[in-house]
Amino acid sequence: MPNHAIIVGNGDPPSSSLFFELMSTKSTVICADGGLKTVLKYGVIPDMVVGDLDSVDISDLRRIPSENVFKVDADNTSTDLEKALIRTIDIGIQAATLLGFTGGRSDHVLWNLGLLGIYHDSIALRMVDNHCEIRLVTQSVRFRAKIGQKISLSPLNTRVEGIVTRGLRFPLSHESLELGVRDGISNEAIENIVEIEVGCGNLLVLIHLNSEHGLNKWEPQIF
Repeated sequence: MPNHAIIVGNGDPPSSSLFFELMSTKSTVICADGGLKTVLKYGVIPDMVVGDLDSVDISDLRRIPSENVFKVDADNTSTDLEKALIRTIDIGIQAATLLGFTGGRSDHVLWNLGLLGIYHDSIALRMVDNHCEIRLVTQSVRFRAKIGQKISLSPLNTRVEGIVTRGLRFPLSHESLELGVRDGISNEAIENIVEIEVGCGNLLVLIHLNSEHGLNKWEPQIF
């Protein structure tokens, strides 16, 4: 089984170009409930479907072998994404790309972003849509970017301290960002290698995408 999964939700669907760019890497495809509709639309049969199945068409579900459908009782303590993440971790997958988890209900989007922090120690996650790639950084990260590519930094919760950046137009040197006080929105890559270090806290790094840039190559490391 691949060590990477693509988990598809029922939010705004990815474009076909983004979907198939991600599918070019060998991955286990997991649908979080109604994400099944998106995957089938692109002609792909997922490896599994996880959720309470309240937003899945019966006709779509019949196309999936019953042994690959994992129904989880409905409750108000977890979203479809969290149910799918728990299953993904249980089968030993170490990294996942999340598609279709933005747009739609804003409360779900906020909670899904929070899950990047909750499950950070259990699985490497990135959330991607047609406009942005989002990762959580708690120590340090290094990645390739295009000159001029917009990069935003935002605390996931409250305050992030000791931030050091390299390769950005507006650098930070052992500085802090705090929700409602100071943000790092709309910074810009001035070098092809960007490095971000965090002293303390949970920092969301948002890489703005377009057809020219495509997805970024991340190289997590401590430095």
